[in-house]
Amino acid sequence: MKRIAVFLCICCLLGGCGFNKKEPVSRVVTGVEVEYQHSGGTIHRVYTQNDTISSLLNYLRLLRPYGPVIPGETKNATCRIVLRYSHGPETVYLQQGYDYLQKDNGHWQKIDNEHAMLLYPMLILMPSDNPLTSDN
Repeated sequence: MKRIAVFLCICCLLGGCGFNKKEPVSRVVTGVEVEYQHSGGTIHRVYTQNDTISSLLNYLRLLRPYGPVIPGETKNATCRIVLRYSHGPETVYLQQGYDYLQKDNGHWQKIDNEHAMLLYPMLILMPSDNPLTSDN
């Protein structure tokens, strides 16, 4: 019986018994900031409501970036989307026209340009959640 007790104590010491394991921290998007440059100027939006945040997250999913590419003609980004989280650093997406997307200074990736064209009308229909940040 003493051998079993000693064996269990050693197992607990070596394995830590799982008592000190940290739970993973889930990051929740708490805000989205969009700056979109177009021929008529710049649209700046800030979203903090769940429904508008969800719309922009769905937009990013629709783009379906694929494969790192080097854009044939390097241009400045026409759109900057910043995701702010409850924990941890923010994520920054740069969009170049309707063709390329870059996440956190990573590689440019080709995107679905039919879906990329949806951003401008979406921003026109969704003013900032906070009227102090609206440009219209």
